[in-house]
Amino acid sequence: MQAIWEQTDKLVRDAVRAIPDGTYEAASFLDDDGRDFSKTVPIKVKVEVRGDELTIDYSEVSGQVAGFINCGSSGGMAAARVAFKALTAPRGEVNEGSFLALKVILPPGKLLSARRPAPIGGWSLSLPTVLDTIFRALAPALPDKVPAAHKGDMGGYAIFGVNPKTGRRYVCQNIIGGGWGGRPFEDGASASVSMCQGDVKNTPIELQELYYPLLYICHRFRPDSGGAGKFRGGAGVEVKVTPLHELQVSRNTDRLQCPPWGLLGGEEGATNQTLVERNGEEERLPGKFSHLPVKPGERVTFLTAGGGGYGQPASRDATAVLRDVDLGYVSDEKTRRYYPAALSTRI
Repeated sequence: MQAIWEQTDKLVRDAVRAIPDGTYEAASFLDDDGRDFSKTVPIKVKVEVRGDELTIDYSEVSGQVAGFINCGSSGGMAAARVAFKALTAPRGEVNEGSFLALKVILPPGKLLSARRPAPIGGWSLSLPTVLDTIFRALAPALPDKVPAAHKGDMGGYAIFGVNPKTGRRYVCQNIIGGGWGGRPFEDGASASVSMCQGDVKNTPIELQELYYPLLYICHRFRPDSGGAGKFRGGAGVEVKVTPLHELQVSRNTDRLQCPPWGLLGGEEGATNQTLVERNGEEERLPGKFSHLPVKPGERVTFLTAGGGGYGQPASRDATAVLRDVDLGYVSDEKTRRYYPAALSTRI
């Protein structure tokens, strides 16, 4: 085992040496802590590269908060390891040798290293944004590797009530994918879960309708959600559902105020949103809400964020632009705004 670790460590250190030495910083934020909705929660990271070692410094991340979005130090360490692995040996094996060249500075009492009695029920909520911010810091040093920001949340929804046919309580809980950022060589992936969720998959709506008293109006790509760029951000998802009896809905998401950013001239992606339609009017809901009553005839729409674009939109291949229009990923209006030259090629 020691020999395997040493061999992996050598390969990883070769990758770190290829990153220019320097200190790189980036900042972002979360919308709120789930309790105080009047202020954002800052995420600032510093990445230092020296020779064959890379240090991720969380010293300027927000301190632990009163709301439930804190996590223990294992969360902050995990985010650092995921980012480091993706930057150094994304296709290589994973063992302890993969991380010997990584150093992490994480003072206690931070959002990512909370101490008792800080609540940690939503411990995973911040991690996708932390990852995006680490990559953003290193984008100037690795423009050929780092993508634009992705949907940046772990969001899904919970619909619950008592099934009128069986009299039994139920919870329909699902994760919804979103867009990943455009990459230095291709468009971002669409309708994919966050970097922190591995191979978690969407549950088919046909299966949900079979098990629960719900009617899904649509589950589709969200038009115009991916940021414009030479390589477009991936598309988010639109899920629209109406109940067959009175029920309640909860959602716990973030990044409504901090859109997935673009890189090197790419535009930002659309943000997460939740809408409820009742009495002929549409209401926009906050990112975090619980036990919202919804009746038959009313509709709830879950919109997930798209990825940021990579590179100047004017550099996008005209054939790719027209394909996006034909597939419904990008509207004519957005095409005229960001890709006017492509329209002139259409016969």
